[in-house]
Amino acid sequence: MSQTAGYVLGHSDFEIERLQIQAAALANITRRLIGECNIQSGMRVLDIGCGAGDVSMLLAEAVGPSGLVVAIDREARAVETTRSRAETAGYRNIEAVVATDDDISVARPFDAALGRYVLVHQRDPVAMLRRATSAVRSGGVVAFHEVALYPPNRSRALPNVALYDQVASAVNAAFVATLPSPDVAGRLVACFAEAGLPSPHLICECVIGDSASPIARWIALGYRSMLPHITRLGLAPTSVGDPETLVERVEAELRAVRAQVVSAPQICGWAVRP
Repeated sequence: MSQTAGYVLGHSDFEIERLQIQAAALANITRRLIGECNIQSGMRVLDIGCGAGDVSMLLAEAVGPSGLVVAIDREARAVETTRSRAETAGYRNIEAVVATDDDISVARPFDAALGRYVLVHQRDPVAMLRRATSAVRSGGVVAFHEVALYPPNRSRALPNVALYDQVASAVNAAFVATLPSPDVAGRLVACFAEAGLPSPHLICECVIGDSASPIARWIALGYRSMLPHITRLGLAPTSVGDPETLVERVEAELRAVRAQVVSAPQICGWAVRP
């Protein structure tokens, strides 16, 4: 049986949009992770679970024209999106492939392997870490960026906005109920150790902004993507209303009280393969 669970958010049009908005919110944290890992010009890097290609493009910036990013995802639509966006943006150093990490040839090991929001989808995160490590040369880097979904962590509005609070609470509860490893961001030290890696260097940051920041739209679109699971689990608040207009209503209510919105903690861990 595959150790990667099915992608609970699906690959609808608004989910692809949500992935890109999520990427805009998280870009600076991922850039800092790439910098801390010393991923640089000329390197050959594996992007595990490339999604819509945003991490691939950040890595492509870091490795430059003389480097290569091999972006993998098991979903053909995600890989097609990555290819199209990379070509449009002018990146010629991204090779997008429909594959799992098990399918990648390591005849020439990578200088680094990186995944964002990947371990939360694994039934066995340690096995994923081992597979990522096996694709990297000795002295190379294994890095993951995960979200802290374990209580009491979730996105919040300050001051409190009831609609946003209901949406964020439902999304977080649905993730906790459906993802195989929702608490993995809080277990990175143990997971890296069990995978035979040194204790990881760690970063913990939150994204914060006003109603015009990507955070509110990211969470509201997450509600739409997760709505089948939210409904199935009996987590849908009756007062949320029409999901088609949810993004606009959430942003309007946040704007009305000049709220600031903060994400759940983002935890990054990386280690050098012995």
